Amino acid sequence: MGRFYGTIAFMQENKLVKPPKQKARLKDVFILQAVFILFSMSHIAIKITSEALHAFDSIFEAIFSVRFIIPFAAALFILAVYALIWQQVIKRFDLSIAYANKATTLLWSIVWGFFIFNEEINPAKIIGALIVCVGVIIMNSEAVA
Repeated sequence: MGRFYGTIAFMQENKLVKPPKQKARLKDVFILQAVFILFSMSHIAIKITSEALHAFDSIFEAIFSVRFIIPFAAALFILAVYALIWQQVIKRFDLSIAYANKATTLLWSIVWGFFIFNEEINPAKIIGALIVCVGVIIMNSEAVA
């Protein structure tokens, strides 16, 4: 029998073998979506930062303004927290499954755009979001126990 070496791999008959990943529970899928909601919130901060840039005549004036610095710092903070959580999430999922779920960020961006920035939702956006959701459901149906 082999010996377990952390979560990376173990030796079995003189071969390095990765331990099999367990199927994700529905709770894990919800956690994954919460992580992507957090990631999509960075898009909100980035859009506010972009709008701040366009509010000034000079880029130098803009980047030293509080109107630019606060949402920019918020975006960096959100992305840093997301990166730390993402490292923990990919321990629970195959990377292909976790990364395929990242496409739902598109759906969350459409939701935030509608509610926060009063952007319109047209049929093309709805069809695109539905295609993404169907793909994510298909990928998760194989991953969830």
